[in-house]
Amino acid sequence: MRNIVELRKTRRYRLNAPVVFMWALRDGEPQSGLGFTRDISAFGVYVTTATMPPVGARIQVEITLPKLAETGPGMHLQGEGVVLRCEYGDPAKQGFAASAQLYPESADVVLSQLKVSGQAQ
Repeated sequence: MRNIVELRKTRRYRLNAPVVFMWALRDGEPQSGLGFTRDISAFGVYVTTATMPPVGARIQVEITLPKLAETGPGMHLQGEGVVLRCEYGDPAKQGFAASAQLYPESADVVLSQLKVSGQAQ
C-alpha cells in the first residue's frame, strides 16, 4: 500500500460550478477557455475542460457559484494563480489544477456556506 501525504493547507470542496479562465502565451496573445470546477478551496481549484493552458501559465479565473437562497444572484469568485498540472485522457475528466488566490478574501467562508446548504460536498 502506498502512503500519500496530503499537502493542502485548506479544505477542498467538491463543487461543479462554471468557470471562465484566461491566460496569455509568451507572445502576449490572450487565450481563454470554459470549464467546470471539480473541487475548489480558497487557494486552489481543479477545472475540468477541453481547453488546457500550459503548466506554469499565469491564469485568471472567474467562478460562478450556485445561489445560496431562492432569490438573488449567485456569487462570482475571481482570482489569479498558476497552472500546476494538466491531466489528459477521458474528455469528461481531463482538466488542470491551479493554485489560485480567490477573491473576495472571504472565499473560504462562502465555500463553507455552500457545504452547509448541501450544494458542495
